[in-house]
Amino acid sequence: MKRNQKERILLKMKKSKEERQRDRRILDLYHKHMTEKELEPLFDQFKQWKSGELPYFELTEFIHQFHKKNQEIYKTFHYYDDEHLVFRAKKELNMFNEKDLENEAYQRWMYYYER
Repeated sequence: MKRNQKERILLKMKKSKEERQRDRRILDLYHKHMTEKELEPLFDQFKQWKSGELPYFELTEFIHQFHKKNQEIYKTFHYYDDEHLVFRAKKELNMFNEKDLENEAYQRWMYYYER
């Protein structure tokens, strides 16, 4: 078994039910954050279309672009390692606590992201 696989198993095994529930809430917040970040511009474009400022064919292109971005968000939440995704969520949402900063895996990932 590869080292990364062992780390993932150990990280999952060490977590209590409450910690797993907390991680699920963090991932839900992160998913909402990522999706809303992409929806806001689309919402503005819908308002422009409704007011006649934006032709429908341009709106359909924006819808298509959003759909592609949303597919990437879907892949992120369904194909990536949960522990690393929790790290990314905490980093982007500024949710790190003291315990996180002591986590060896988080320290390695932080080094990678800060380079």
